[in-house]
Amino acid sequence: MAMSGPSSPVNRVRTAGALITAQLDVRARRSPDYAAENEALHALAQALTTSHLAMLQKLVDAALTLCGAGSAGITLRVRGAGQESSFRWIAVAGRCAAVKGHLVATDESPAGVAIALNSPQLFAFPKRYFDCLARIVPEVTEELVVPVPGTPEALGVLWVMSHDSHRFDSEHRRILTSLANFTCAALTIARSKADAEARAVEAETARNALSKAESARDKFIAALGHELRGPLAPIDSALQAAEKLASGSPAVLSALALANRQMQQLKRIISDLLDAERCRHGKLSVRLASALLGDIVKDAVGEVNEVALHHRHQLRVMLPPYPVTVLADAGRLTQVVSNVLMNAVKYTPPGGEVTLEANAPDPGTIPEDDATPRDLVIRIRDNGIGISRELLPHVFDIFFQADSARMRAEGGLGLGLSVVKSLVHAHRGDVSVWSDGEGKGTEVTLRLPVVHRSPFARFAPTHRIPPARILLVDDNADATEALAMLLTLDGHNVRQAHDGPEALAVVESFTPDIALIDVNMPGMDGYQLAARLRQLARCASTRLVALTGHRPVTGAHGAPAGFDCYLLKPASPDDLAEALRQ
Repeated sequence: MAMSGPSSPVNRVRTAGALITAQLDVRARRSPDYAAENEALHALAQALTTSHLAMLQKLVDAALTLCGAGSAGITLRVRGAGQESSFRWIAVAGRCAAVKGHLVATDESPAGVAIALNSPQLFAFPKRYFDCLARIVPEVTEELVVPVPGTPEALGVLWVMSHDSHRFDSEHRRILTSLANFTCAALTIARSKADAEARAVEAETARNALSKAESARDKFIAALGHELRGPLAPIDSALQAAEKLASGSPAVLSALALANRQMQQLKRIISDLLDAERCRHGKLSVRLASALLGDIVKDAVGEVNEVALHHRHQLRVMLPPYPVTVLADAGRLTQVVSNVLMNAVKYTPPGGEVTLEANAPDPGTIPEDDATPRDLVIRIRDNGIGISRELLPHVFDIFFQADSARMRAEGGLGLGLSVVKSLVHAHRGDVSVWSDGEGKGTEVTLRLPVVHRSPFARFAPTHRIPPARILLVDDNADATEALAMLLTLDGHNVRQAHDGPEALAVVESFTPDIALIDVNMPGMDGYQLAARLRQLARCASTRLVALTGHRPVTGAHGAPAGFDCYLLKPASPDDLAEALRQ
């Protein structure tokens, strides 16, 4: 039946008053639910590697939830032997799920009307005007139908139905239009891949088709990354505001900390998505400047330290005993190290070990007139799930993940090492991965020709403090571990103890230049430990620094009894530097 003329379906439903699209812009618009929309978009991103039917079902489920509908579905155009066009309900959710596969005529349907008008349409009580809906058992009070764009004609429609008093508005139209565009992208990718596989015998044609499919996928992923950034920004701001408002509620702060960890994970995924697209188009650039290796590693460790503590990992860092100056993009090099560290942390079971070891020549030994860059070698090892030998050549492929990695809750999208490889190559370096097999850990080696002589080389490590032998004593294991890592990154030789007796055992084989001691420890407190250390001949020249949460009673020399000086917790980097410098 033609879609124009007085007897066309369009004019018939208009005359009957069933086409009420104008109501979408008149009704009060509900507020956007960015959190729910972000969750749905993230689920769609993860579904890209599944079959196109599973992807379409995810889209339908998202439409049902986000629009608060009673039913939702995707109806696609199909052609019979005579090339007559009709529609089939490919994916359905909600109260109409039982009629999945339903076949209807092109013209005599809400889908036909929406496609003929080439815009979203809202119908009131459509069952009264379309015989194709007679099989739907519950009454349909409203149906919102949005065309799925295609070339040269629409591929079909995405629709939602209400079976009660629920009414659709312009916000629902916006959400459904966005999902319809995603549907088009997903179908385009799926059909491009199918076309490439069908022409496998024509090798060159198949390669071109697959290249187009991958290009469409990458563009879709990049678009999705940009789309996700919109709802993430207000959620991130709301989390920060909530943390300030909930400062007196440990339970709420704990829940917010969990949400914030997941938010950082989402941010990392989105950054990797966008960087992967830049890599594909050769737009990922680096800006070289002089920087200290210790600062770069410290920043990278800081990005993963919370996750490492959450997994109870031992994170060890070993740097050269002298400051190393690099000519590199410090931000990008930090991203490289943190991406590799995050992979090691994620794929190492709780309680495991992750080690970062950096080796480089002393820039101070490089002649002033020698501009040749020297190699910086960073090795990051873990005792995690490992990689099978046959999969090692593919670890840098975009979207690559081993099956064992996919089974983990924090598996990600397989973009991290692909971005690492591009950034390392941008620094004219090389990266390699080795594993003895599954369950036997992994080692990543970064080799970058970036070590140069520069003004930084004449300085001591961070804060210009000469390397020292330092003993940390605190019953708070997390605090001790964090401070030990900070001092180690500054080039110091650090030992830890969590109570007085353990500290006394440590000094039997380790004579500290400086001892930082928490004064409020159970059993032997800091004052008692200081007195015992003063009695030891080997510690006669050791500088004792008290760590306390409250300003202590001090003697004539301005320090607590038995100590040379004190620092209030949490000690600032400048205060700590001053205490060590003295």
